[in-house]
Amino acid sequence: MYTEDPSHLYSEAQRIEILRQQMVAQLKIKLPATHTEENDALGVRIFRSDGPTAKTPGVYEPIVCFLLQGEKQISVGSQMIRYQPMQYLLVPVTLPASGRVIKASSDQPYLGMAFNIDIKTLSDLVIELGDKLPVGADQARGINIGDMDYSMVSAFYRLLSLMDEPKDIPIMLPLLKREILYRLLMSEVGSQLRDFALLDSQTHRIVKVIDQLRQRFNEPLRIKELAELVHMSESALYQGFKAVTSMTPLQFQKQLRLNEARRIMLYDGIEASTASYKVGYESPSQFSREYSRLFGAPPKTDISRFRQSL
Repeated sequence: MYTEDPSHLYSEAQRIEILRQQMVAQLKIKLPATHTEENDALGVRIFRSDGPTAKTPGVYEPIVCFLLQGEKQISVGSQMIRYQPMQYLLVPVTLPASGRVIKASSDQPYLGMAFNIDIKTLSDLVIELGDKLPVGADQARGINIGDMDYSMVSAFYRLLSLMDEPKDIPIMLPLLKREILYRLLMSEVGSQLRDFALLDSQTHRIVKVIDQLRQRFNEPLRIKELAELVHMSESALYQGFKAVTSMTPLQFQKQLRLNEARRIMLYDGIEASTASYKVGYESPSQFSREYSRLFGAPPKTDISRFRQSL
């Protein structure tokens, strides 16, 4: 017997809340305690925290996150962002940042999901949409927060539901990720996101500089060489880089170096002095000072503490 869909009886806010509650229930089952889990088949990460966390520096790859419950504070250079429920976090470029969960409990845990942005899919969409994309005057930024509408929440809901329908993944996954990128491009941050994909934009030139810094983070910083590579003046590169990342190229490189040093000390068992040389420092004492400033403790203490927490 046919039953009429009652969804039209609810406002958009009510429909969003219904989906949010269903997703919260699913995530609580999949993650019964504080944990982050990567679903390799989907390329989706789900996460839960049952309490506030300490400030944790790291490096974001191009990613879009959706927060269902709890709150987080994110620091990027001089920029401070408060990330709240039913908001998306969009990071279209590699970006060092620090984050800490500021609102979570066992009854109301911090819950969300994320997936890495496929830059080729994004570029193809930008070309396909052409002049249908919104035009904005805002300077493109490396990190953005936006409010979720029903269409975007629905796409994330269907993406999460694929975890329980593995047979549908090969067909539905590319469509859903493409839909989410499309809805982001058509959202309030769409014009900024488009600039990251347009080859002739200044923002894309800054992306090329960031890629160079990633590949050569352990080499001396040569602004003139980078400026010539992307056909910009040194002053324009400096200003554009700071507008996108909220930090100078030198600060950006420093954070890349320190995060990489932490990674190789933690997973390769390398001592601090060796790690400092590997990532481009000439002075282990300077490395230790800057490491302590970023991670809140000297290298040996921090690594020991991190291993104990694991």
